[in-house]
Amino acid sequence: MNKRMYDVSDPSDQVLHATKLAQNGPRRHVRCLEELDGWVRSRAYNDTIAYISSTSMAIQGIKLNSDYPVSKQMLRLCEIFDGLEILLAECTPKFDSSDTLLESQQTSARAYRTWTRQMQQFVFSILDEALQPECKHINELGQYLRRSFGCSSSLEFGPANELMFLFFLCSLFRAGILVAEDTVAAALLLFHRYIRLIRRLILTYSLSLTKNSRSSMDDYYVMPYIWGAAQLSLDAPFSPMQSELPLTIETHGQEYMFLEIIDHLQKTRGFQINHSAFQLWCILSAPTWPQVYGGIERSYVSNVLASFETVENAIFCELMSFKSVPAFTMEQRAYLGRRFSEDRKSSMRSQGEMPVAVHKSVSQQPSLFFGFHENKSTDGESDDEEHVPLWIVQRRNTLEDNSDTSTAVYFRDAKIIKDYLPPPSSSEQTS
Repeated sequence: MNKRMYDVSDPSDQVLHATKLAQNGPRRHVRCLEELDGWVRSRAYNDTIAYISSTSMAIQGIKLNSDYPVSKQMLRLCEIFDGLEILLAECTPKFDSSDTLLESQQTSARAYRTWTRQMQQFVFSILDEALQPECKHINELGQYLRRSFGCSSSLEFGPANELMFLFFLCSLFRAGILVAEDTVAAALLLFHRYIRLIRRLILTYSLSLTKNSRSSMDDYYVMPYIWGAAQLSLDAPFSPMQSELPLTIETHGQEYMFLEIIDHLQKTRGFQINHSAFQLWCILSAPTWPQVYGGIERSYVSNVLASFETVENAIFCELMSFKSVPAFTMEQRAYLGRRFSEDRKSSMRSQGEMPVAVHKSVSQQPSLFFGFHENKSTDGESDDEEHVPLWIVQRRNTLEDNSDTSTAVYFRDAKIIKDYLPPPSSSEQTS
C-alpha cells in the first residue's frame, strides 16, 4: 500500500493572516468609540494621510486641463464613470405633476435604490475587465468602490463615503495597479470624475448630508477643498479672497477644483458663500493658498478623519489594513509653496524618478489563498488516487445586505480554483 508522508509544521503568522483575509474579506473594525484609537494607529490611517499629502505636493500649480500624463490603465479606470453616468441617465426618477412632496421623495428613493443595486453589480464586472488579469484584489477594491456613492437605506451621502473612495484610490497604488506617474491623473482626472458624478447623484436623488458634529465644512465632501487648495498653492493667478468674484470664476472656473466648488455652492444654495458656507468664507480670509490648504487639511484630519461618524462603517482588508503601525511612525504631511516645491524638485532630480504616492503593498496571500503550489513533474502525471486535485468553490450567498462583503451576488458563476498536490518522490513510496 502506498503511503504519503509530509513534513507538517505550524503555519506562519503570514499564512494565518492570509487565510483569515480569504475567509472573511473586508470587514468593519470600528464599532464603538473605544475602538477609534485603533483606527488612528492603523496602517490604513497612516497610508490615507500619506496619500493625501503626496498627491497634494504633486498637483501644485497643475490645472485640471493641463497636459499631465494619462496612462492606458487610468483611461480604463475612467470608463467606470462612463458606465455609471449611463446608469444614472437610465435610473432618473420620473415625477408626475400631481405628486405630493412625500410621493416625490418616495419616487426618488426607489430610483436611487435601483441605481445603487445596478451600480453594485456593475463595478465588480468593470473592475474585472479594467484591471490586469493577475490582480488578486478585485474583491477588496470593489468593496471600497461600491461604498463610495452613498447609503441606499438612509438616502445619505457624506465624508464616510468619500473616505471609501480615498481607500479605493490608495489601494490602486498599494496594489501596483497605478504607479508614481499616475499620481496627478488620479486626483485631477479620476477623482474629479467621481466628484462630478457625486454632485449629479445628490441633485438627482435629493440625497441628504450625513451629519458630522465635528466637521467644520458644511458640505458633502472635503477632499475637493483640500486638493483644490493644493492646486493653487503654486503660481495661483488669484488670491483666496478673490476666489468668489464672478470674473475669477468665469475666467478660471474650468481650471481649478476650488472654483468649481464655489460656483456649485452659489448655484445650488442661491447665496454668496459668506451666507451659504460661512466656515469656507472664514478660511478664505487667509492671505495665501498654502495657509488655506493647511487650515482645511488640519481640520479634516483632526475633526473628520478621526471622528467615529466617519469610520464606523468603514471596512478594512489587506491593502488598507487595520493592523497597527509602530509607535514611532510619523505621519507624512504636505508642505506646499514655492520654497518647498523647489526642494522637492531638486530631490526628485537627485533620485532620478518620481516619488510614489503611497508605498506598494507586499501581498501576504499564498497562491490563490489556499491549496498547494503546483509542482510540475517531467515524469508524467501519476494515476494515483491520492493525486485528485483540490477544488475550492467560492460560496454563493443568496441574501446580501449593506454590510456583506461577499461578491458572490455579483459574480453569478462560482469561481473554481484548481491546484495539484506535489507528486511523491521515489523515496516516499513504500510497498
